[in-house]
Amino acid sequence: MPVRNSMLGVVVLTVATVGLGGAAGARTAEEAKAFAEKAVAHIKSVGEEKAFADFSRADGGYVDGELYMFCYAPDGTNKAHGGNPAFVGKNLLGVKDPDGFPVNAEIIKLGMDKGTGWIDFKWPNPVSKKIETKSAYVIKVNDNVCGSGYYKG
Repeated sequence: MPVRNSMLGVVVLTVATVGLGGAAGARTAEEAKAFAEKAVAHIKSVGEEKAFADFSRADGGYVDGELYMFCYAPDGTNKAHGGNPAFVGKNLLGVKDPDGFPVNAEIIKLGMDKGTGWIDFKWPNPVSKKIETKSAYVIKVNDNVCGSGYYKG
């Protein structure tokens, strides 16, 4: 069982519980990108408040196996998180992966600077329950950065 007092341990525990609502198994870059683009269309259709709530619920249509949506404000405040809804409203700018890479700061920087793009980091896989390399596709939407990713193993 993961250590509960570490931020990453909480992610492993919650993602393993919440993130298995849909298809399990390895996903692809194309699926992650399409998932994120579908979520952006949802934001544009129903607005941020409803979309972010949908993204953060296991039954909201945006948690599918190891694919889930996350969104951040420019200051690092989490606006939506399908893998760990407890993150919503918290500033996660300082979260680092096991190698010390400032994941959320770099996700936000990429989205704000380039609008869209891919970023790699290490994160708990909800299917394998192991720390793996994850590649996330991020998109700037209004004043936020949202994304989804797949695990490379």
